[in-house]
Amino acid sequence: MFAENEKQILFNNRSLFWDVDVDTIDLEQNAHYIIERFLEYGTLEGIRGLRKLYGDDNIKKYIVQRGYRTLSNKTLNYWTLILNLEGEKCLRPSLRNSSRRYWNY
Repeated sequence: MFAENEKQILFNNRSLFWDVDVDTIDLEQNAHYIIERFLEYGTLEGIRGLRKLYGDDNIKKYIVQRGYRTLSNKTLNYWTLILNLEGEKCLRPSLRNSSRRYWNY
């Protein structure tokens, strides 16, 4: 599905994937992981590359299916507005932030 040169987006944003070897990331199998990292921590340039690589429809699908579990409320609200997802019934406040109130960071 993806050409090898499309993996350049990962190499250009290596700091987002500090916990894994970028060479081993598969763009198709690890799409959720990649989308999550870019939406939560990516730069504007990185987000442009992500949107070009996966397309807004796949990013919307990720947000609707998994975003409320993995993205912060701030990020989830931002992308809900940008991608016109306000009417999606499955979007609810992020679970990520609710678990943090019990920890002292």
